[in-house]
Amino acid sequence: MGYPWTGNSLEAVAFDMDGTLLNSGIFGVRAIELAFEELIADGVLPGVEAVPGADAIRGQIGKPPIEFYAGLIPDNLAHRARDLHERASHHERSLLRNGSGRMFDGARELLVGLRERGLKLLLVSNCDTGYMDSVVETFALDDVLHFRAAAGRSADVNKTGELKRGLETVGAKTGIMVGDRFHDHDAARANGLWFVGCTYGYGGRNELAGADALIDDIRELTNLLA
Repeated sequence: MGYPWTGNSLEAVAFDMDGTLLNSGIFGVRAIELAFEELIADGVLPGVEAVPGADAIRGQIGKPPIEFYAGLIPDNLAHRARDLHERASHHERSLLRNGSGRMFDGARELLVGLRERGLKLLLVSNCDTGYMDSVVETFALDDVLHFRAAAGRSADVNKTGELKRGLETVGAKTGIMVGDRFHDHDAARANGLWFVGCTYGYGGRNELAGADALIDDIRELTNLLA
């Protein structure tokens, strides 16, 4: 089967992180649950009596941090989104350190193989810098990446702009963006990249309807790019 990039000279492959390379559906959800439990106990989330369900939390994964947490609390508590983010970030780092975090099976090996083929590898996520640093350190990803950026570090940047910066940094004009949410699709299109959607992530097939190709397992990317 041919794909839009078949016969073209690809220079780069850009990846989202959560739901694409990193299986954060367990440890990430637990970190957020702990943050809610603590802030509810501290009395700073008046009217919130229960922790959001795991499905509701997973549905937010991939959004910029403040938007992520604001979507889980009433509008009148939107000012507490940053508190939730800071508390959850602490727990995420702790869980990563104790070995609770996992990349999807074969993800790191895939990156190594693509780098050996001469492709420039980029990691562009809507997370903040501290979280990305923890993930990259835990899985030694700086050994295989050529560029990485955490678009959630500031309201002044976004995934589209950071992907553009990454492509310019590595000197690539052609490539593919791999991700599981519409943010990834939009960033790819805005930068003239093809888009591969990950159905095993947090967006679902409907959200990925505009993808050039879909994969149910990150390891399938090897054959798509053969």
